[in-house]
Amino acid sequence: MSAHVRRASWAALSLLVLVLLAVAVGSDHRPPPGPHSGPPPPDTPRGWVVAASAANVRREHSVDGTVLGLARCGEPAEIVDTWISPLGARWSRIVVAPSGLTGWVLWSLLDHPARPGEPGLPCPAPPPGG
Repeated sequence: MSAHVRRASWAALSLLVLVLLAVAVGSDHRPPPGPHSGPPPPDTPRGWVVAASAANVRREHSVDGTVLGLARCGEPAEIVDTWISPLGARWSRIVVAPSGLTGWVLWSLLDHPARPGEPGLPCPAPPPGG
């Protein structure tokens, strides 16, 4: 085998390895699409309230999303859609009553209201000086 053919073979093999590495690295950096749960099933309990002292209602399901408004502790909210991020953070698209404010909040900031005769949800106290 001539030196020219060996060099060409090694060059082709090296190029193939580089292409395969580029494809593998490129596919590793794409985040997998997050599961979209969609509207809650019909048998999901209705009636939610904001359980945090306040919840930022955002345009997108992201902590970087634009804040559209604030929902305060105890305000009723209806969940109209849900989404789970690739990292497992669960978001709910809500409509806050009576303001009608609509947007995304972290699901962990919501809870069911107390049943009649039971003590209500304690709203967290604001931080000192806040």
